[in-house]
Amino acid sequence: MRKNLFIVLITCVLVLSACLEEYKVPVNQKTQQLVVEALLTDEVTSDLPSIKLSLTEQFGNTYSYKPVSGAFVQITDNEGKKTILQSVGSLQGVYQVNDFRFQAKVGKTYKLTVKLPDGRTYESPNEPMLTPVQISKLTAVFDNPVTRDALGIPNYRVFSEFQDPKNKDDFYRWNAWGVYKRKSTGVICSFGLNLCNERCWLKKEDFGVNLFSDFGVDGKLIRNKAVFESPIYFYGKHYIEITQFTISRGAYQFWQRFLQQTGRSGTIFDPIPAPISGNLVNIANEADVALGYFEVASIARKRLEIPGDTLQGKLDFEKFIIPKGDCSIVFPKGVPDRFAPPGW
Repeated sequence: MRKNLFIVLITCVLVLSACLEEYKVPVNQKTQQLVVEALLTDEVTSDLPSIKLSLTEQFGNTYSYKPVSGAFVQITDNEGKKTILQSVGSLQGVYQVNDFRFQAKVGKTYKLTVKLPDGRTYESPNEPMLTPVQISKLTAVFDNPVTRDALGIPNYRVFSEFQDPKNKDDFYRWNAWGVYKRKSTGVICSFGLNLCNERCWLKKEDFGVNLFSDFGVDGKLIRNKAVFESPIYFYGKHYIEITQFTISRGAYQFWQRFLQQTGRSGTIFDPIPAPISGNLVNIANEADVALGYFEVASIARKRLEIPGDTLQGKLDFEKFIIPKGDCSIVFPKGVPDRFAPPGW
C-alpha cells in the first residue's frame, strides 16, 4: 500500500513539473534609444526653458543613460516661429532656449524637433498650451497620528479646490513643496547663557505623479483633491505652495502609463514591464519612439500658511527622538527658525 502511494506521489510531482515552464520576460534589446525630459510652461520666470537628452545603453537587463552632446534641438509654434535650444556647457545633455524674449503662450501649440549626431531626427506632434485652471482655495486638515504608519508621524493633508471648465475634457497634475519645523537640543551660545539653533525649518518637496481627469465631473466644482502632506514634528507654522498643471490628454495618458509601470504589486497579474514611450517619433522610422514626453502645460500656483498653533496640547512630541546638537547640522539642509522660511 505504501509502495503504491509513493508511486502516485512521484507521478503527481512529475506531472506538475512538466506543466511548469520558465517564463522569460521579453526584454527590449534596442540600444541607444533616445530619452527626453522636457516640460514647457506658460510661466514667466528668470529661468529659460530647457530640456534634457540622453541615450540608453542596455547591458543584459540593465540600462545606463549617456548624455547627448551635439544634438540639434528646436521648438516650433503653430505660427511657424522656430526657437533653437543650445547646449549648456556646464550641464551635459541639457539644452536651453537662448532667446530671452521667448515666452510660451496660452492658445498656441508647440512642436519639439531633435536631431541626433547620428542623423536620427525625432519630432513630437503639436502639443497645446491650454488655459490654466486656477486654484480657488487650499485647505489643510490635521491627520490623526493614530491612522498613520508605524512611526506615528502626524501631518497636515492639503486639499485643492477648483472650478472645472464646462463642456471640455480637462486633465491635471500637481507638484508641491512645503516648509515645516523640527527640533533638536540646540547648542550653547550667548556666552553660555542661552541655547541657539534648537528649531530649524526643513523643506519637503513632492514631485510625484498626482493626476486627475474630469471624466464624469465635467464643469463641476472639484473639492478635496489631495495634493500634499506636510509632516508635523513640532508646533509651528507650515508654509505650502501648490502647483497645478493643466495638461493635454496625451500627457495625462503618458503619466497614467508611468504610474501603471511603477505601481506594480509584484503579482502574476501585473502588466509586463516595458519602456514607457512618449510623443517623439523618429521621422524615418515610426517604430522608433523616444522614451519620455515633451509636455506642454499651463500653470496655476497658490500658497497656504497653516497657523500650527491650533494643535497645542493635542500632540505628544516626546515620543519623537530629539537629536543632540545644532539643528542646522543634525537635519540636512535645516535652516534655524530665526531666519525666514526658505523660499518664502
